[in-house]
Amino acid sequence: MFDTTDVLIAGAGPVGLLLAAELRRDGVKARVIDAHDERVFFVKALGVTARTLEIFEDLGIARDAIDAGVWLTGADTFQDGASAFGADVPRAGLPYGALSLAQFETERILEAALARNGGHVEYGATLVDFTESADAIDVRIQDACGKDRTIRCRWLVGCDGARSTVRRQANIAYEGDQYPQTFMLADLDVDWNLPRGRMYRFNVSGEGGAGSTTLAALPVRGSARRYRLSMVLLADDAARHTLNSTPDFAEIERIMLPILPPGTRLSSMRWSSVYRVSHRIARNYARGRVFLAGDAAHIHPPVGGQGMNTGLQDAHNLAWKLTLAARGVASEALLDSYEAERRPVGLDVVESTSRALNTVLAHGEIKPAMRETQLLVGYRGGSPIVADECAGMDAQWPAPGDRAPQAGALVEAFIGHAQRLHDHLGRGRHTLVCYVDNAADSACIATFDAAVDAWRTALGAAANAVSIVSPKVANAASFEPAREAYRTLSDNAGEFADAFGAQHGMAWVVRPDGHIGYRSASCSPDALIAWLDRALGRNVGLKLQSK
Repeated sequence: MFDTTDVLIAGAGPVGLLLAAELRRDGVKARVIDAHDERVFFVKALGVTARTLEIFEDLGIARDAIDAGVWLTGADTFQDGASAFGADVPRAGLPYGALSLAQFETERILEAALARNGGHVEYGATLVDFTESADAIDVRIQDACGKDRTIRCRWLVGCDGARSTVRRQANIAYEGDQYPQTFMLADLDVDWNLPRGRMYRFNVSGEGGAGSTTLAALPVRGSARRYRLSMVLLADDAARHTLNSTPDFAEIERIMLPILPPGTRLSSMRWSSVYRVSHRIARNYARGRVFLAGDAAHIHPPVGGQGMNTGLQDAHNLAWKLTLAARGVASEALLDSYEAERRPVGLDVVESTSRALNTVLAHGEIKPAMRETQLLVGYRGGSPIVADECAGMDAQWPAPGDRAPQAGALVEAFIGHAQRLHDHLGRGRHTLVCYVDNAADSACIATFDAAVDAWRTALGAAANAVSIVSPKVANAASFEPAREAYRTLSDNAGEFADAFGAQHGMAWVVRPDGHIGYRSASCSPDALIAWLDRALGRNVGLKLQSK
């Protein structure tokens, strides 16, 4: 007899852990294996974007991440010892700022979330190979003692890094190249007079361009002086070190101290490494019942801290689709949308970070930008599962494929504090949102009631609904705020109407990943379910007709 599961995840880094935690939360049988005997404690990936913190909030771990990290306030560049450029990290109007969070802390927090949802990491389990049939995959696993066993799963997800065994076994090309520069990393304490919380870059030009290099410093929580230093090695130093070696503290001091401000002292080194940067992307993110996410699907320069965050967002996109497929609510057609939506994002990140690294190497500048929050990432115009039935809407308003924007100051009857729209989104649910302004009448409300009934019948536990009403409607003597089928929120400050370009009777569907899947000028149950049929690849409308 085989061990069985719905989803087997290879790799217990941040991406694999997030995917496993979300699937287990949503009731899907998911297992995650990792070849390491235990979790490692290296400061590799650091930056966590605003969009990733929204995903952490959805999983209930945003506060844990904030408590373990350091807010990044800005970035300063020094050229040959003199201050050359400075910029603050964007934060006005954003749900979160930029957070420096050591990768091992991210993994610790995600592994705890997985445990709360009844899962655990099977350490010391190496994926050897797999065989795919029409309805399952048999995966051969080898333990630390060399003993083989087989796990049969419905879907296999490779979150096993740039050297992914899953990708290789699936015969998926990993297209791109490697930069010729050699980089050195060190996690240690830095004693200097520079303000805490900022990122720093120190450029040394060298005579005639020879001997030029750059060193970056990012704060790490753990002590008030802890930083991760990363620099491009000069040719002679690069020749002294093999890739993936661990230079000792004396070597780190010899190479890095001359680049840092005079009087800087280094101490308490925890980890060091020598590596090269690649820019590669998988030709396919999916093949049959096999999926790739994170570094197994894309790898790129660390400029802007996009790598781990892009992988986490891969997992967030894939999780809800696998959940619906596992429940039998959606067909394989929905799973096809994972590659259609996420590979263009990965390709854009590979290309943009490669350009950014070339700029840093040529000019040594850091310029934090809105793009790096990843709040602008979306699928408008490129996704096969989003639909817009609002003809003529101005392009400035959030459309299907876009991330649903924040909207606050929403008031619910009998609750004494204001709420945000995002408080009612996500957590594995598809949320139907309707807007009712001062033109509200009983027919409009009855239409939404009917749409909610159809919505819940079609999606079951994955369905959620919220009605947003104008303050005049909420305060009307005839208004009935307590409806058990959905929550009603009053848009007291007009933030929802302003953020969404809302007009009377409009409806939106916000997917579990926080992106808008559907928009309509009205809330017709038939049109809503027709779109859901197309998106899920199943005729759920037949289910409604049989009721």
